[in-house]
Amino acid sequence: MERPDVYCQNCRSQNSLRDTHCRNCGTRLLLVVFPQSLQYDTNHVPSFYEDHLLERVSLLELRLVQLSESLRIAMEIIREQGKIVKENQQQVRLLNKNSGGQSNKKAAEIKSDAPLKLAQTIENIVAEHDSPNVGLFTKLLTEGLKLLDKNEEKESFRMLERAAMLSPRNVSLLLFTAKTYFFADKFSDAKKYLEKAFDLAPENTDILFLLGVIYADEGDTEKARLFLSIPANDEKTSPVVNFIWGILAAFEENWTESLAAFKVAAEQNDFAELQYLIACAYFDQKDFVSALRHFQKAISLDRKYSDAWFMQAVIYHLQTDEMREKNMMQNALELKEAGAQCAEFLRKNNLVLETALPFQLFKKKNARLLTGGALRLARFLKTEIVKAFE
Repeated sequence: MERPDVYCQNCRSQNSLRDTHCRNCGTRLLLVVFPQSLQYDTNHVPSFYEDHLLERVSLLELRLVQLSESLRIAMEIIREQGKIVKENQQQVRLLNKNSGGQSNKKAAEIKSDAPLKLAQTIENIVAEHDSPNVGLFTKLLTEGLKLLDKNEEKESFRMLERAAMLSPRNVSLLLFTAKTYFFADKFSDAKKYLEKAFDLAPENTDILFLLGVIYADEGDTEKARLFLSIPANDEKTSPVVNFIWGILAAFEENWTESLAAFKVAAEQNDFAELQYLIACAYFDQKDFVSALRHFQKAISLDRKYSDAWFMQAVIYHLQTDEMREKNMMQNALELKEAGAQCAEFLRKNNLVLETALPFQLFKKKNARLLTGGALRLARFLKTEIVKAFE
């Protein structure tokens, strides 16, 4: 490739592109290359080239000023963060002193599969406390957790609420309280704390995730999809989000989208519940062959899945296959899974269904889309949410 020449901005002498200074006068070269039409006319330099050089120099000066200002702001932020860290460390030491031990001792007092992680959560909560009465705040927090460990939920919630009043801008406390309410099936209280936390930290993925779950359960599909759009890209929460999107699409009778969402969730974690929902979506599309195939997959993963046996009996009834219908019904009756949706239909001996079992609740007024139907599916959802937070 032919390298262009560089001309000195002072004496107009010709130089190589490799040169940094003019060979003739020693001036530091600007990397401005003259066009071919001016290479042999050294007596005339158009004014627009001088303007161009001034613009380049001005731009460099501007960027230098901007860089200097950015560095100054960064140093101020680092100093402020250093002060905050120092204050947080003092508050954590006070927490350890008031609770009668170190963080590992506190963690041992908390009922959790990951006590060290929960102890760290407590430290984070205290570290975010930016109001007076840190001693009272710490006492309320630790007492609330002790009561929660003893399954005294009512008193525990009262303590956590008082702590939240002392530290109204504490995102970690608001989120922790919301989770506690959520897993106690008190969704309205959880939603109240999550909305407060969202106003303070709208980018927090855990807040977006739980709010999306609650809105989906309430049937507010627009808000649910909005809040779940970011958690959908997270590896931990993606399977649950696809499960929920499948339910929302089924609620809207968009069976193509519902099937796609359930299948994506099943690719990540193949559970009997997901195969069952895929089969039910096929059932509502009248694709009984595909539905039977996935009901059989669900049973292969869990032979005690009564609702899957029952839905197969429904399909064979519609196909007037009496022998297979009888076998499927017998299996559903023998297994008698606790909380199975098919129990009501088994008592009435009613097999004529237009809508698959898990989607029948959508016809009810103010139905809870995620938790108002089969107990098995509600437990599955909660289990997967717990996993997502681990």
